[in-house]
Amino acid sequence: MYLSRIQLQDAIFAHSQLGLLLKDRSYGIHRLLWDLFDDKQRFIYREESAAKQTGASRNQPMYYVLSQMQPNMESPIFSVESKLFSPVLHAGDQLSFRLRANPTIARRAEGVKNSKRHDVVIDAQRSFLIAACAERELPTSGSKSQLRKELQAHDDYQDKTGRERLKQELDKVIAAAAFEWLNKRGDSRGYLLNTVQSTGYRWNALPEKGRSAGFSSLDYEGVLTVSEPEIFVKMLGDGLGPSKAFGCGLMMIRRM
Repeated sequence: MYLSRIQLQDAIFAHSQLGLLLKDRSYGIHRLLWDLFDDKQRFIYREESAAKQTGASRNQPMYYVLSQMQPNMESPIFSVESKLFSPVLHAGDQLSFRLRANPTIARRAEGVKNSKRHDVVIDAQRSFLIAACAERELPTSGSKSQLRKELQAHDDYQDKTGRERLKQELDKVIAAAAFEWLNKRGDSRGYLLNTVQSTGYRWNALPEKGRSAGFSSLDYEGVLTVSEPEIFVKMLGDGLGPSKAFGCGLMMIRRM
């Protein structure tokens, strides 16, 4: 595998609007990166801030790309640095990691043959709100925002203190759901979670795909233990979770 660090050419970023056009355009970014691979090989990538990663004076986007083939080093748009990525790992190795993922869960609705994927965060919040409403004999149907309004009108959550308590309860639900999603996948991906923190939950619109198209993403950071090295390395190359074409799934690791 090859791990590459890819940035817009300085001249392009400084003298064109391309940097602004690429902002929050996951689909467009992927298509431009794809042009770096002559045989259209599959790859996964992660967007970072060059200012945070390298101390660059301008806050331009930078991309880490993991691929089976080396990208084209000569590009009129990008500056490309690439190196072989072949980690030698052993069971018991501890690694710090960062991951941007699109955590989803499959649920089958009554009377429907195929299951449907749901956002883990929204699913967990809605399940909590339904249970909390049922406990207080409030309506349990409707959207997540409608259920929250029902609770906020109840005596338990009506004042400022109650609303802050509801927010804290929902934050705990989100953290637990995020942890469970990543921890559960460790069994078949060759790792055990030691510590993890999830932050930066956001919705990423894909206007190129349609008015309401998009996906959610969540940033993970923590420490894991390698349990099955070969399986774990394969997972690194394959990526973790859906929306890999839009910058999710690449786990960045560092030895401790």
